[in-house]
Amino acid sequence: MPQADPYVKYAITVDWSLLSAYLIVLAVALAAYSAKRSPNKASNAVLVIPSIASEKVKDSLLASLSHNRFLGLPIYVVIDEGAPLESYLRKLSWINLVVVPKDYRRDLFGKGRALRYFVENFVRPDMWYVFLDDDNLVLDDSFLYEIPYYERYGYVAFNPILVPRKGKSYMTFIMDFARLIDDLSFFRFFTGLLRRPYVGLHGELLGVKGSFLIQSNAFNEPSKVEDYMFAAKVLKFEGRTWQSRTKVSILSPNSVIDLIRQRTRWHAGILESWREVPASMRTITIIKSFLRTIGLIGLWVLVPLTHSLLLLLIAAPTSMAYWFIYVYGAKKSGRMRYILTIPAFWIIEGLGFIYGALKLRSREFIVIDKSA
Repeated sequence: MPQADPYVKYAITVDWSLLSAYLIVLAVALAAYSAKRSPNKASNAVLVIPSIASEKVKDSLLASLSHNRFLGLPIYVVIDEGAPLESYLRKLSWINLVVVPKDYRRDLFGKGRALRYFVENFVRPDMWYVFLDDDNLVLDDSFLYEIPYYERYGYVAFNPILVPRKGKSYMTFIMDFARLIDDLSFFRFFTGLLRRPYVGLHGELLGVKGSFLIQSNAFNEPSKVEDYMFAAKVLKFEGRTWQSRTKVSILSPNSVIDLIRQRTRWHAGILESWREVPASMRTITIIKSFLRTIGLIGLWVLVPLTHSLLLLLIAAPTSMAYWFIYVYGAKKSGRMRYILTIPAFWIIEGLGFIYGALKLRSREFIVIDKSA
């Protein structure tokens, strides 16, 4: 049997070693961590939903507002002055509308600018502020029972478990199940088990104690990834975090192009922020995000070039984990034929990384279409 080039074998070994870290972290996180609860529900929490408030997001924003009323919390919606939906939102008496003046902090942009205005003008030290994206549907109220427990021990922030919700595209819905396995592995391991958000935090159901928002001067830097930058501040101020049991439904992009544009913003923002975040955070981000993306592309290129049964056996468990989550997503979509598209998923994710590298220093804040 012909032997593979030793450099190819080395590349495959590195590739699979990096990817196998996911399985190890997943197993440890699932076995060793679960969020604690108190018997009483928090009475010092509010929801905050920053939104561009345009026709692109109208359907998802109104669905989010209507659905999340079940939590019984005050709801703040933060928009820019002159936003297309401003007059409509003013008619909703059951929300608190916050309008960011046009001349406020033009050095900031995107969602971070809206959040900074909110922090400066509305935050109280004794309250918990639960930030949501304008397509998020909170699926349970577990976080409200967790806040009193963790507040007692000085924790400053938490995140949920993200579950995809289908928009107009079956493919992007299935692809977004990778975010679920990320939450159950690396995010649970660092945000939950280690109580340190080395892989960042989600902007979806990002709960923060008001006193920490003030102390950390939160959202005060221009960034496309304000949640990632906020996680760096948690590390800088040695704050502790937990991963909530609460699940949040996130709307998947309406097209593959929108998914690539979304990933482009994430990767560009993270790359731009690297000088501002701790070296430990950069290292773990490489392992978790960028090398995973590159590795998953490399896997399809490198595996056919080797005749090593041992390497293929090493590859099998990790490969099965990713296939399992995508096949599960295909089953949830009701379109099992999309299993045939799985080999293309990692190439699509890779394009987001490539375009993100090309979009460095652009002030464009990409907003994808969330219309029904």
